[in-house]
Amino acid sequence: MKTLILVSHPKVEESGTQEFLKTSAGSLDNTTWRYIDKRYQDHQLVVADEQKLLRQFDRIVFQFPMYWYSSPASLKRYMDDVFTRNFVVAKQGLKGKELGLVLTLGDSVKDFQAGGREKFTISELMRPFEAFANKAGMTYLKPFVISQFGYLDVSEKQRLLVAYLQYLSASMPLTFEVREKWLIDRLKRLKSDKADQQQQLLDLIIESIDSRQDQINDLKLTVKMIRDQEE
Repeated sequence: MKTLILVSHPKVEESGTQEFLKTSAGSLDNTTWRYIDKRYQDHQLVVADEQKLLRQFDRIVFQFPMYWYSSPASLKRYMDDVFTRNFVVAKQGLKGKELGLVLTLGDSVKDFQAGGREKFTISELMRPFEAFANKAGMTYLKPFVISQFGYLDVSEKQRLLVAYLQYLSASMPLTFEVREKWLIDRLKRLKSDKADQQQQLLDLIIESIDSRQDQINDLKLTVKMIRDQEE
């Protein structure tokens, strides 16, 4: 699967969050990082070229800080320029692809809920993107929200890194089984260029994850048998 990350951020050079995400994404194959603002600033954005590029990817991710309950202006401009009705509707240039959102928030994500300080959920605020995905025949993915990055400690950033990489490259929906399979695949790839001792350690980790998955499958089978008996 190939993923295109379209970053909309007017001050991306000053963003520690975006630098962290870019470094993280750099470890993935078949992932392309693209700054929308810079292409406009350098007058390099050609609509036909962008449309041709978009056709090459399976998952398209809009990545941006939330500005007044929406995206920065550059993403709206990009959508207006590139996602023409002819390309999206007539030619169905995006049909069958996935659309994901990676949002960064300065406020706590807990504020965005019914009864919270912001009153509305992230899903409600991002509804225009969902409507666009529906119109384009795309599969809309649950938004990936990064809240108050500057306050995260080391362990929280490590968990964020793994979750972000999974959002970019794992099959959807992100079930527990999908996450574990993705992790095992990543560990197996790491083995190739490691010393023997490190490879043995990775083998132990993989074996441990595999055995836990077997236990979960056995538990599911037991639960199914109990339900079948009840019926």
